[in-house]
Amino acid sequence: MMFASDLDGTLIYSNRRFGEETLNVSVRNIEVYNGRDISFMTEKAIALLRELSDEMMFVPVTTRTIEQYNRVSLFHEEIRPTYAITCNGGVVLKDGHIDTHWQDYIRTKIDGSTASVDDVKRKIEETADASWLKSIRVVERFFVYLIIDPPLSAERINYYSQWAAAHDWAFSVQGRKVYFIPSFINKWDAVDYVAKKEGKQTVYTAGDSNLDVCLIEQAEFGLIPRHGEAASKFGHLGLTQKTGILASEEVIEAILSKRLQLTPGIR
Repeated sequence: MMFASDLDGTLIYSNRRFGEETLNVSVRNIEVYNGRDISFMTEKAIALLRELSDEMMFVPVTTRTIEQYNRVSLFHEEIRPTYAITCNGGVVLKDGHIDTHWQDYIRTKIDGSTASVDDVKRKIEETADASWLKSIRVVERFFVYLIIDPPLSAERINYYSQWAAAHDWAFSVQGRKVYFIPSFINKWDAVDYVAKKEGKQTVYTAGDSNLDVCLIEQAEFGLIPRHGEAASKFGHLGLTQKTGILASEEVIEAILSKRLQLTPGIR
């Protein structure tokens, strides 16, 4: 069995995304950046995740870069996953080292793509408005993301969504970050690669954004936090009852419950 989960907004949270009903909940910092505590989990969620990782393979799956993922101290000091997937599926790490076989596969797909990162960046530069676009960032040759403020209008979101889809790219709005990612760089393909490599026939998943929908759709069982970007359109795939940081506890408890329901001997 394997549990492959998104991190930000699913298992870990900034203090801006705690949600309600957290006054009497014990919360721990798990990431420091530039001297500030920026990401958190409840103590209960950490204990549950520790229990889960003892029972099955836990694979963090994130759009973060390797450097950003490595800032999460929990996964180096307390819960040490053998595998991690970063850059939205562009990179597979095993014991902290890049899986070169997967990397070669992704590079080949990039070289054969019809729309490059440069093409997408150029499109954004030609159509963006300085009143909301704060910066454009390119993650190697994998994808482009924007820092925005204030939020995009519905008309602008629809425009970029349609343009991205027409060029076989995914588009996702996650708070102040907006992502443009080629369809072949996705979380499920990387998870499926790891699962087959390790002989895991049963895969459970969780994720909050549209970039996580492929995880939820393809897994044996998956959950979307009720507050997530994907909840409004894909809630039928499975939603938590709780929102905010407490949703992470519910997600992990649900996966542990599914494990107990499996016929003995299934892995």
